[in-house]
Amino acid sequence: MKTNELNLLAYCGLYCGGCSFKVAFQEKNREHLLGMPKKYDKYKDVELVDCAGCRVEDRCGECPIRKCAKEKKLTYCGECKEFPCKRINDFSSDGIFHHFESIENIKNIQKNGIDSWLNDQKNKYQCECGKKLSWYVTTCIHQP
Repeated sequence: MKTNELNLLAYCGLYCGGCSFKVAFQEKNREHLLGMPKKYDKYKDVELVDCAGCRVEDRCGECPIRKCAKEKKLTYCGECKEFPCKRINDFSSDGIFHHFESIENIKNIQKNGIDSWLNDQKNKYQCECGKKLSWYVTTCIHQP
């Protein structure tokens, strides 16, 4: 597995390659931001920048999951003996749609391995036309 691919696995189990902000930057298309929760409205008009993922940057803001996993030197929360803890349970049920996937993603990684999960996620967020999909754009916006 390449380091830049591993960087797409957030500590919480989300796939950073599906991040609407990241994909909007890569595809140069703000439509990926339209379906995002109101919580993110203040960021929807700022200059888009590429993000390497939360392993490298903390663009998502102060994250207690990231902090905990880094302190414990974990690749992701599923390596923790306390998984699933209150922190990850609260995150996955906080009402933010894309957060709902985190625990299931982690269980999938535990069962099938990181490489398999990353490959599945890459395919999930890739349209057959070659353009990228995102957390809030799950069907192609480029095909008629």
